[in-house]
Amino acid sequence: MIGLTGGIASGKSTVTKRLRELGAVVFDADEAAREVMDDPDVLKRIGRTFGKGVFGPDGALDRRKLASVVFASEEKLKKLERITHPFIARLLKESAADAEADGKLVFVDAALLIESGFERLCSEVWLVTAPIETRILRAISRDGMTREEVMARILKQMPDEKKAGYASLVIENGGSLGELLEKVDRAYANAAGNAFYKEKGPDEEE
Repeated sequence: MIGLTGGIASGKSTVTKRLRELGAVVFDADEAAREVMDDPDVLKRIGRTFGKGVFGPDGALDRRKLASVVFASEEKLKKLERITHPFIARLLKESAADAEADGKLVFVDAALLIESGFERLCSEVWLVTAPIETRILRAISRDGMTREEVMARILKQMPDEKKAGYASLVIENGGSLGELLEKVDRAYANAAGNAFYKEKGPDEEE
């Protein structure tokens, strides 16, 4: 499993789309996080940690209430992550194993891949980067954000320079869409070739 990460407006979503077009299986870590919130064991642990106040009258988890609690406190957010991250990791590993058994190249798409520690699940990490000014202009155009809002988001994320220390491949996205897609195509072909080589072995015939 290859980890794919990148900050706001870096082009990570475009890379993800291209990888799927090329035949890769891409799992979204955010979707996995939402899925594990339905796990009975996770719900029990949330109840023991945060109390009945984060559940509705019907006993179902009130995700908005939980979000309002954990995002108001870094300590409480960490507590929730300690509950959910092992379940997310298990789900990603199981899903990846199933896809890899079918001969697919598997990626996990996570903006907070490194911050969450999920890079430890991956054989390698791909980082999508772009100049900060380019990212600002893209986010303003795409999302209608102000420059200040974009910068606030960027400053909350781990700097690309630090993320690069975890990456086996850095995909620079400061040029055209065509240039980005060419880089992704080459990287995918190389990764797929390496995966085939490792699976077959250098002396085995097809």
